[in-house]
Order: sequence, then structure tokens, then C-alpha cells
Amino acid sequence: MPPLSASSPSLLPDPGPNAATPNALASPVLPAGQTDAQLLRTWLDTKFAAGLGIRTSTRAQYALEAHRLLWYAHALGRPLASWQVADANGYLRFLADPPAHAVGDGRARQDSPAWRPLRGPLSEASRRQTAVIVGGMFDWLVQVQALRVNPFQAVPRKRTATGPGSQRRLLEAAQVAAVFDAIEARPAPTLWAQLHKARDRALLALLFQTGLRASEVAALTWPDFERQRGKAGGFWTVRIRHAKGGDDQLVPCDNVMGELARFRLLVGLSPEPKPTDTMAVIPAIAGGRQRAAPLTDPLALQRKLARPVRTRQGIYTIVREAFGEAAAKLEAAGCADDAASLRAASTHWLRHAHATHLLRAGVSVTDVQRSLRHRDINTTRRYTHEALEDVARAVAGKLPGAAPSGAAAPVGSNVPGEN
Repeated sequence: MPPLSASSPSLLPDPGPNAATPNALASPVLPAGQTDAQLLRTWLDTKFAAGLGIRTSTRAQYALEAHRLLWYAHALGRPLASWQVADANGYLRFLADPPAHAVGDGRARQDSPAWRPLRGPLSEASRRQTAVIVGGMFDWLVQVQALRVNPFQAVPRKRTATGPGSQRRLLEAAQVAAVFDAIEARPAPTLWAQLHKARDRALLALLFQTGLRASEVAALTWPDFERQRGKAGGFWTVRIRHAKGGDDQLVPCDNVMGELARFRLLVGLSPEPKPTDTMAVIPAIAGGRQRAAPLTDPLALQRKLARPVRTRQGIYTIVREAFGEAAAKLEAAGCADDAASLRAASTHWLRHAHATHLLRAGVSVTDVQRSLRHRDINTTRRYTHEALEDVARAVAGKLPGAAPSGAAAPVGSNVPGEN
């Protein structure tokens, strides 16, 4: 990430130090008279400090949120220490409905004058995530006594159901199959086109068959795939380094090895991963002259595929493109509801689908918990849709006076507590 600086050409003029604003304090641990850019840089440095803060894979999101906030504050001409609750709410409204001059195509670097904070309106879920991250930044400024209060403290948060069966953002098995079919239906007259198809199928399989997060897939290397010894024979795991809990975690991945082998064989590698493999697990496939060059040497091809898709956003872009292709085919076939689900879906829906379909197949909640690496089993129980349905059916009609679902109450009946 380029340094946050008041002189950065990508930002409007800095409103100046926070010392003269009503909410500002003279922090005993920060230098006096810091600008917004300097405060945000210090916050980011604290979060990233020596690998003891947030995960490496999360850095890009925090840095993006910092740049967005700084861009908006400069556009308003209001230093962060002058913000009130109305400013915090105004920022969230800006993210939901940005003006044209705040929207870019995402290709400009953050240190470029052409950089803009948004590619379009953010979804409700993304705005909630922004409120959490930015609110955390303001909390930190209060903790180090640079500010008196956090203007995001009073921003209302949506109350969401968190009990068993509450997780509904997932793809059904037929919808996942439609995405694989859409990828497979792509014309592939050249080896590069075949590689593109095989890479995208491998990515989709990794997300769905293992339940990995997009950021975790982006960080994978082939040495992370390890063959383990078991009582019933060997099995494959993938090592998630510096996972969400902080430590390395092992995830069973036998289900995805066939799809990965298909991709590896296409580029001249052995079917099973080796620690010496240097090709990226999910490589960035370039265009132009690189794709026009003849591919006769497998080693040369593997070198061309050594650069990985490094970010969660890069993974998201590939998957969303495949979702869009599948949705178009489903719409043409008259399956509007399935198409709508795919157009609304994100990469994380595949993680939800992984959990839900394991539970439907009879896998125990505790085993699914270990597969998803949830610390709290109640988080895993959010996927137990069928268990909730079983309870509903078990109690239906078992009490006196219960009417069948959808039946009208008899005329003259009196339901206690209602008028």
C-alpha cells in the first residue's frame, strides 16, 4: 500500500491538523498536530505491527477503508476530529449512493490522481463491514486519547438472526453445478483458453469443496498441500498459514484433489502437489503477447503461471464472472430464481454452501465445525437448516387446538392474547 500522505496526488488537500477541532485531544502517546493522513497511517501501522495485529490477507481491506475515509474527509473539508454522528451517517449514505466523481473503474493505483474510492454503490453487508472497520479506527483514536468520542458509536447496526438455521446466503447444489457447467461450456480453441477454464474450475472447487475463505485461497502455495498418514490410509490436507485465529490450521481437502490434478496435468505437472512446485495454485493468466507466444516447453509454461492471484478481490472477480455466466444461462432456460441467487452471491456463499451440504449429507455438526475452523459451535449451527425444519415438523399439530399450516381458524374462534 502506498503511504498515506497529505501530499498524495490521489487525495484532495488535507484539511489540516486535528488539534484545532472540537473533538481533538492532545494525545500523550502521539506526536502533536498530526493530520488525518498521519493518524490513519499510525493506526494502520499499529494494526499491522510485526505480524501481531490483523492477518496479512486483511491488510488490503483495512488500507482501502482508510483511503476511502480520507478521500471523503478531504472532499468534505472536514478533519476527522470534527466529525459528529451526522457525518458518520453521511459517510455510510455516500457509500450507498456515491456521486459520479467518486466512482472509478478500479484500475488506477491509490497513489494516482485518477484513483477513486468506489467502483459503484456498496451493498448493505459491505457498508456494515465498513462501519465496523472505520468505527474500530475511531475507537483506537479514543483509546490513545487523540479524540474524545467516536462518532460511529451511535450509528445503528442491523440486528440479524444468529440462531440455528439463520444462515441463508448459500448456493444450492444445482446452482453450484450450473457454475461448473458454465465454465466447461466456454469455447477453448487454444491452450490458454483451456488453462483459463481449468484454473477457474480449480478455484471454484477449492472454495466449495474445502470451505476456504477467498483470502486463504489467494495465499496458498503448493507446499501447503500435505499428505497425512491415518489409521484408514493416507489423506490430503491444506495448511492455512496465519489463519483467522492466528495459528496455522489444517483443512481436509481430499474432495478437491481430483480437480487440482486435472489442472496440474494440463500444465505438465504431476497429479499430486510437490513441495518444489513453483507454479501458482491460482495463477494470474495474462493476455497480449504472453498468450500469443508458442507453448512447447512445460517448464516455460509453468514459469509463465508463477504469478498468483494475490488478493481476495482478485479471487472474487474470477468467481463473480463465472457466476454471471451461469446466471445468464439459467435465465435463458427460464430459471429466474436460481439466476437471481447467483447474481447476488459472493465467494463466501460457497463457504456457506460447503457447510450446509455437509450437514445435509449427515456429517455431524462438530465435524463441520472442525472443517470450517469455527471456535464457537453455535456459529456452525447457523447452517443447520434441516435440523430447524425437523423441529418445526416434530412440534406441528401436537398441541390441542393446533390447525394445519395455512388453514383458516374456525369462525368465532378466540386465540388467547389476540383481539
